[in-house]
Amino acid sequence: MLQIALQAGTMTLGRAVLDGSKVKAHASKHKAMSYGRMEEEEKRLKAEVKRLLEQAEKVDAEEDARYGQERSGDELPAELARRETRLERIREAKRALEERAQEQAKRKGQPEAEAKPEAKMQYNFTDPE
Repeated sequence: MLQIALQAGTMTLGRAVLDGSKVKAHASKHKAMSYGRMEEEEKRLKAEVKRLLEQAEKVDAEEDARYGQERSGDELPAELARRETRLERIREAKRALEERAQEQAKRKGQPEAEAKPEAKMQYNFTDPE
C-alpha cells in the first residue's frame, strides 16, 4: 500500500506507523439473538423459572416446618432473580423485533396486524442500535 501511495505521489517517504491495537467493540455477534432463538430461550427460561419456583416452595415449606413461620425469607434466590431478569429482557427484545416487523410491513403497504418477525431477525442486547 505504501509503494502504491509513493508511486501515485500522494505521500513522501518518511515514517509510517501502524497500530495493531485491539479495541473491544460493543456489538458482539455473540450478544445477538435471533427471534426464533428468543422464542426457544423464552420457553426454556419459563420452564426453569417454574421448576425453581416449585423447588423454592418445597424448601420454604420445609423451612417453615423446621424454623417456624414467623421468619419472612420472602426475597427471591439469586439464581431465580437472574433468570427472571433475563426473561424480561428477552420479552423486551421480542417486542422491539415485533415493532420493527410492523414498521417494515407499514412501509411496504402490508397489514401491520399480521406482521411477525422472521425467525432469523436479530436483536443485540449489548447495543440494540
